[in-house]
Amino acid sequence: MSPSSQRITLDASAVLAWVLRERGFETIDKVLPVAVVPVSAMVEVLYRAVERGHRLSPAQLHADLLALGLTVESVTDADAERAAELIVSSKATPGPGSLSLGDGLCIAVAERLGLPLTGGDTYWSQVPLQVEFLPFR
Repeated sequence: MSPSSQRITLDASAVLAWVLRERGFETIDKVLPVAVVPVSAMVEVLYRAVERGHRLSPAQLHADLLALGLTVESVTDADAERAAELIVSSKATPGPGSLSLGDGLCIAVAERLGLPLTGGDTYWSQVPLQVEFLPFR
């Protein structure tokens, strides 16, 4: 993934990697100002950061992320339906892994917006996505 002015959808693991300076955060640093994160993923980022010892409150971290340019996208009824389809399909497919609620919503939002998607879950490369998946690690 290269620095770009093209928008991209981030999952919670990507934003958390940036917040906590984990492996791959440099990649996310380049796209954060043009990135979109579903509201469900933002909730996960805010509470998991606190769980992992981040010093800012959820409200302050949220404000800081927005100030950097990160856009929070609402989840629509159509996103909910698409996410459910993706999750059901992933659970019915033999093999390791399946999609979580957050994964399904992140993919559904990226597909609705027609944006590439990045996250830390390599399982996503096996899911028949309607958008490009770019792992950040």
